[in-house]
Amino acid sequence: MQTSSRLYQCLRCHVPVVICHRCDHGQRYCANGCSKQARIASQKRACKKYQTTRAGRLNNAARQQRFRHRQKQKVTHHGSLQTLCHDVLSRQFTPPKSPRVYPKQAVIMRCHHCGEECSYFLRHDFLRHRVSQGNCRC
Repeated sequence: MQTSSRLYQCLRCHVPVVICHRCDHGQRYCANGCSKQARIASQKRACKKYQTTRAGRLNNAARQQRFRHRQKQKVTHHGSLQTLCHDVLSRQFTPPKSPRVYPKQAVIMRCHHCGEECSYFLRHDFLRHRVSQGNCRC
C-alpha cells in the first residue's frame, strides 16, 4: 500500500530525498550519513568557538603542558625501515566491458530510510497535526 510521503532536499549533499510518513520525524538530511557529518562539523565549530574563550585557552595550555611533559619521558627511538629499490608495477590491461542494456521498468517511489513503497503525490512540507478546541492546553 502506498503511503503519504514527503520530498525534501538534503541540507548537506543537496540530493532529493523521499521519506514516508512513518519515518518522517522532521529529517533534514538523507540516509547516507550526512547527519553524522553535519554533527561532526557542528562540534568542530563549537570546539573552535570554545577555544577562543578564556577558559578554553587555559584548558588548552594545561593540556599542551601535560603533553610536552609526557613527550620528555619517551626515550625510545625507532630506526627507519629499509626500502626496496626498483619496484615496478606490472602492466595489465583489461578492455572495458560493453555496456549492458536493461529493459525499461516502471519507476517505483520508495522511502530512502525504510524502503517502503510511497505514493507519487509528494508533499514538500511537514504534516500538520490539527489541535481541536477542546484539547488545547493554553
